[in-house]
Amino acid sequence: MLNKFKSFVKANKRTFIVLVLAVISLFCFNVTKNGIGSEIFGWLRLWKYASLLVILTTFYLLFLKGKRVILANLTLIALLLFLVETILFFVLGMPSAFKKDFSIPDFPENHMIRQVGAMYYPDSIYHEVKLGENNDTVFDVHYSIDHMNKRITPGFDSSKTNYALFFGCSIGFGYGLEDDQTLPYHLQEQSPNTNSYNFCISATGTNHMLAELQYRDLSKQVAEKDGCGYYIFFWDHIYRAIGTMHRYTEWLHLGPYYEMKDKKLVRNKLFKDGRSFISSCYERLYQTNIVKYFKADLPLKLNETHFDLVSEMVLESKKAYEKQFGNDQFYLVFYPNYVVYTPEEMRIFKSVLTKKKIKFIDLSKVIVYQGKYTLGGDSHPNAETNKLIAKILLQRTKKQRFN
Repeated sequence: MLNKFKSFVKANKRTFIVLVLAVISLFCFNVTKNGIGSEIFGWLRLWKYASLLVILTTFYLLFLKGKRVILANLTLIALLLFLVETILFFVLGMPSAFKKDFSIPDFPENHMIRQVGAMYYPDSIYHEVKLGENNDTVFDVHYSIDHMNKRITPGFDSSKTNYALFFGCSIGFGYGLEDDQTLPYHLQEQSPNTNSYNFCISATGTNHMLAELQYRDLSKQVAEKDGCGYYIFFWDHIYRAIGTMHRYTEWLHLGPYYEMKDKKLVRNKLFKDGRSFISSCYERLYQTNIVKYFKADLPLKLNETHFDLVSEMVLESKKAYEKQFGNDQFYLVFYPNYVVYTPEEMRIFKSVLTKKKIKFIDLSKVIVYQGKYTLGGDSHPNAETNKLIAKILLQRTKKQRFN
């Protein structure tokens, strides 16, 4: 066997020399890449592509000459795929790639970061400024955070007897708005006997809400004995809760990971370590030129299993709320926003919610969401929009409670 291999190498000496040189070239590329900063420049990526194309081509030729048909065909498929990747690299203008750290911070297992995945620093004030295309100021605001990590809603009155809890993402949090311009604030202003509590966290999804409710008893922060909970739902929460490739690689690798096992919702660490194989595939694919050119995301399409998974998270959040606060006044609120779903997707999701007896208030069509309802240079809702939505939300809540 060894003699046969030696004779094959001798007969294809030039091809093997080219293969060895290409492997050395690829090794040198990796050494160079590891020795620079976070940006992998276009010329450096071209070096890698050239080395890999040569390696795949020589393997293909060697398998053909060795009459290894199956291996030759598999190598040809890989070669053609990589050729498309290289062509698109030039089509995109030889863009740089960037190294990104997807590691998990070294915190104890019961630490808030490992349990909830995202949280604001307690007793802090965040100052955020956003500039537009012409360096015009879109907003210049401050976010006040209390000692229990939630955003402060000004105007708290200890004599009030009702509460309104808010869960969700930047829409409920009030991204780009001052403390007295958020949805929780406007609802509190329009409901004289209610104090609002803003548990929303920007850039999060359904999984974060559930993790937050499971992490600690929120009722210990609420003095009032009667009220309701609102989950301000935005369609992208579904994609965040299932951890799609785009969202995972952009900002959610530390998001809480939930999955269905034996028809039961189970918490399995974070996206990074709870589904390590899928997450590692995403980390390798998201900067490929094929993905960038076709603006692809994985999974390619939502299906009923995703709707079931997300609705189970809402259901478990509802159960946690009921256990902590002693009533069933928990509502998923469809906040009006840009339509990024099909009518069939919305129909299926609503039917799943109804099947699981999850109360929802559909405000998605109370306005046609467009520029005048936004911050202008940013797509988030402005203060006047929140004021309008708070009024309608109170009306719809009252209607649901007494019907």
